[in-house]
Amino acid sequence: MTVGSPTGAAVARDRTGPDTLSAVRVVLPAGAPLDPYALAGDSGILVVDGGRVLVGLGAAATFELPDGVADPDAVDAVVDALAAVPCDDRVGAGSTGPGHPVVAFGALPFDRHAPGALVVPELLYCRERDGTEWVTLVVADGDTGPGPADPAAALRDRLAERAAAPEGGAAGPVGLRIEPRTSDDHFLRSVATAVDAISHHDLVKVVLARSVDVHLDHEVDLVALLRRWAAIEPSCVVFSVPTPDGQFVGASPELLVERHGTRFRSRPLAGTTDRVHGTGSGLPPELLDSAKDGEEHRLVVDAIREVLAPISADLDVPDRPELVHLHSITHLGTTVDGTLRPSSDGRVPSALHLVALLHPTPAVAGVPRRTATELIEELEPTPRGTYAGPVGYVDGAGDGRWMVGIRAMTVAGRSVRMTAGVGIVAGSRPETELVETRLKFRAVFDALAPGVPFDTGDGPDRG
Repeated sequence: MTVGSPTGAAVARDRTGPDTLSAVRVVLPAGAPLDPYALAGDSGILVVDGGRVLVGLGAAATFELPDGVADPDAVDAVVDALAAVPCDDRVGAGSTGPGHPVVAFGALPFDRHAPGALVVPELLYCRERDGTEWVTLVVADGDTGPGPADPAAALRDRLAERAAAPEGGAAGPVGLRIEPRTSDDHFLRSVATAVDAISHHDLVKVVLARSVDVHLDHEVDLVALLRRWAAIEPSCVVFSVPTPDGQFVGASPELLVERHGTRFRSRPLAGTTDRVHGTGSGLPPELLDSAKDGEEHRLVVDAIREVLAPISADLDVPDRPELVHLHSITHLGTTVDGTLRPSSDGRVPSALHLVALLHPTPAVAGVPRRTATELIEELEPTPRGTYAGPVGYVDGAGDGRWMVGIRAMTVAGRSVRMTAGVGIVAGSRPETELVETRLKFRAVFDALAPGVPFDTGDGPDRG
């Protein structure tokens, strides 16, 4: 196993199956804190969730989902394959780490039927909330695992060397150009079409998104970007995951689902306002009193309850949402949690299986789901890709955590694609929804180019 450049031989040796894999997990000795952003670099896997940090390097195995999360057998096969990897776990039963040391990560498409993939890193570094650090190494037959003499100390030294990268570059791009993928007028017409469909009872809610491309005069410094984003949005989950279209990075505030043993939790967000009131934006100054946003949020919570209730031994759904405050935006949020009911064979759905049941929720698609997604395909000229798709991880015990891939961007060299979506219900006003997309674009753009005005050239910045 080599800990080196993310573009080196360790990463290039990509596997497609678990049959010849084996793993070892070790606790790292105490030492100076490792910088997870520098450790992940420009093309590694990164999940920073409050006090817990996960960094994945290389690709020991790739699990394909040819029909996306719509194929429950393929989804369950991933977890079964992870569980089957033999592991020499030197951390011990008292560890606060995952139930199984082998973990697969993914940034899956918004389209639940679109092909996706999950990757098992060759090296997984974890720093738990209590400060414990451990590493899982996954190797194939014939590869060299950690040496028998003090492997943990040697691993820490190599990781520390990699994480001692120079500080990030400038605070933001020197020059850039923003290119809307759709015009303001096109978006306004799309919202009007959606409101008309809702008035004719074709559907109750649909989430419409629009994209912009940002062209920079130099490549994005991802390490510096992610550090800034973590500072701007400390309550969000910061992530960086390689995809075929580029590095998908973001700071998501929305928990799709997490599972630990039989316990699960979800926190959907729907309903939005600007944290800076008095700007004439048209967004509600008192979000909890907004009938339109309250109805939009209720639709999401009811849909999640409908999915989870049949598989739950108990389910707690609060009667009223709470306010979720971010850097520049406030959302309505509801924390749903409960206990899964075991099936006749004693098993409970894995975190990835719960993703397959829930995604896409009405927070990013609509009600009813099929009608909403068909209208999205009709009205959105640019496919969403991984935007609003599930981003996260699952381990061989079925535990894991999956966020909704919003407040995110796809970075490919000097090009960045950003997407923002808004929920349309009866009473939605096209101009107000346009303002909301600009507000959400700016929340992402502030991390990429702090202090630079967000101007698409398609009209004044009314967000």
